[in-house]
Amino acid sequence: MWKFPWFKSGAERILSPIRHRPVSVVENGVPKADVPGMIMSDEIAFFKESAARYVGREGAIVDLGCSLGSTSIALAQGILSRSFSGSNPQEKVLGFDIFRWEQWMPAHVPYCLYQPGESFLPEARRVVRDHGGGTVELIRADLALYEWTAGPIKILLVDAMKSEELARQIGRKFYPSLITGSLLIHQDFKHFYTSWIHVLQYRLRQYFRFYRSVVGTGTAAFEAIAPIPREVIDRATDFARIPDDQIEASFRYSLDLVGPDDYVNVAAAHVMQYVHLGRQDRASETLETYRSLGISEKGEFPKMLSCLK
Repeated sequence: MWKFPWFKSGAERILSPIRHRPVSVVENGVPKADVPGMIMSDEIAFFKESAARYVGREGAIVDLGCSLGSTSIALAQGILSRSFSGSNPQEKVLGFDIFRWEQWMPAHVPYCLYQPGESFLPEARRVVRDHGGGTVELIRADLALYEWTAGPIKILLVDAMKSEELARQIGRKFYPSLITGSLLIHQDFKHFYTSWIHVLQYRLRQYFRFYRSVVGTGTAAFEAIAPIPREVIDRATDFARIPDDQIEASFRYSLDLVGPDDYVNVAAAHVMQYVHLGRQDRASETLETYRSLGISEKGEFPKMLSCLK
């Protein structure tokens, strides 16, 4: 990873727009307030629906990379929708983030201004207190180091696979706790930059059934159909050795899953995988294939092209 020296800081700038755009919380059809975040209304509906469907089942609901809490709040809404009393002490959302402000983040959030390195955990706690119905617990953790020891997981929402290192750690530390029938939700499955997600899911395809692609967003979900042995995950998260034929198979697999409505950004991620590997020649060849199909100016291709250049 980071074969080009500017990639680490560049990745932060590229990925930063997916956070901190206000989204409306709706109660009884009436907008209540804006929640800082950048999830689309269709994603909110899907997260809410998913959490509601899993209320009462064994396992935890885990949100990795919750930032100021918009994804955790959407999951919490699903829990609350199944509660007759307005609260369900047996069900909660565990929202993980490092909650550390970075230079590339937007300068303003609803009530506070932060300097790089400062914690915005108090602000996140306020947001989930106001909108989470008492069902969100925030956990400050560096996911590059964190060890999950809290038992089975029934929903794992991942918005934190921003690097190969994080993909490796999340796969190794959280995937073994996914129980049969659990739901794995990738919020960056259709983001041009996070190409390692496609390699990982392809390698683990016999343990998952594709569940849904939320059209027009980056989100796609998979249902676990069998427990994943740790040694299998160790092999699947070895990104140092990826044969070209496996890269090609991984993206054919993902393109078939999302279909024609959302394939453009996955195609851009296909090119980006070779950029990440420092394979400029192979990236250019793959780009020409998509350019011949007339899609190189659509979706996130222009962003990917800026990285290639």
